[in-house]
Amino acid sequence: MGIRKIPFVNGEYYHVFNRGVDKRPVFITAEQQDFFFRRLIMLNTTDNRRHITNHRSRHKDQLILGEGDKLVNIVAYCLLPNHFHLLMQQQTNGGISQFMQRLGTSYTKNFNKQENRSGSLFQGKFKATHLNGELALPILSAYVNLNYMHHHIDPDTNLVKSSFMEYCREESESICEPLLIEKILDEVGGLMAYKKFAKQCSITFALNKNSELSEDRKSTRLNSSHTSIS
Repeated sequence: MGIRKIPFVNGEYYHVFNRGVDKRPVFITAEQQDFFFRRLIMLNTTDNRRHITNHRSRHKDQLILGEGDKLVNIVAYCLLPNHFHLLMQQQTNGGISQFMQRLGTSYTKNFNKQENRSGSLFQGKFKATHLNGELALPILSAYVNLNYMHHHIDPDTNLVKSSFMEYCREESESICEPLLIEKILDEVGGLMAYKKFAKQCSITFALNKNSELSEDRKSTRLNSSHTSIS
């Protein structure tokens, strides 16, 4: 296994992402996406005792937590049909690597069993970039939160789950670190300012991908039933 060029340092922020092998779907049903989402909560602990792991395997519909410290703080996430994005802050030594290894193994095992397949589900080792620079955290949070827009994926007709609703305080089941969300909102001037900031960032990201959002898409995707950003 190769050594990563980017070391994971406690307290630092990282954008982590991966997609299905051969760009295949990794979330086919809402149940599968919910399984992945719940593992973002349950596997985020230094407590990896075997009896807890076995209990989770037997009771997949239950939220079974360990007793250890958090491996990472989740700052933002976006789960799309064939890939995912996570924005995280490492909390313990080796936290991100441990978390992603557990997450990938647990989800692949469950997915392969449901879909009667074998082998790798994700495209190799997860990718990661280290955040640095002015407004890096707000910018990357906007990129992750609205990633479905850059790929022209309609959240009303596709499996999309984003932490943007947590930022807008419209999500009942929250997994992002509240203090870090508030830090990001404060950095750009509050919630309403963040909505405008995220909208502008999303348009810029789309332009950089040579896939400019149409005027229709700018308004409908950002002002859909999922929430309003105007």
